[in-house]
Amino acid sequence: MHRTKSSLVTLAAAALAAVAVGVAVEAHAKLMKTSPADKATVTKAPASVQLWFNEAIDVKLSKVEVTGPAGKVALGVVHAMEPKQLMGPITGKMADGAYTVDWQTAGDDGHVQKGSFTFTLKQAGSTKPSSTKPKE
Repeated sequence: MHRTKSSLVTLAAAALAAVAVGVAVEAHAKLMKTSPADKATVTKAPASVQLWFNEAIDVKLSKVEVTGPAGKVALGVVHAMEPKQLMGPITGKMADGAYTVDWQTAGDDGHVQKGSFTFTLKQAGSTKPSSTKPKE
């Protein structure tokens, strides 16, 4: 019976340790949503890139970089819109093509997380104005 109790205690301790490790893993900031959406095709150059996370993020450890056909796209200051949302205003020009947004942030636990998402810009073609004759 003593052996059964010690086996149960060992099993309970192992289960508790597994749960604790699972909770620690879940504490990392996870990217939940982006704008533009991952793998989306947009017809107008976005004014900003936005990222939403599952928990509050540390802006001091956060970075956002957008790279496209002509290289890096100029961004304004990346800042938090809400405790769980990062926003980087796009100040540079964007041509049609594929773009990658690389990001870095840290959540409540301080662990830095990195990732990326992509989108494609395919602007609507410019239309020539129809010629009109002046009224006589």
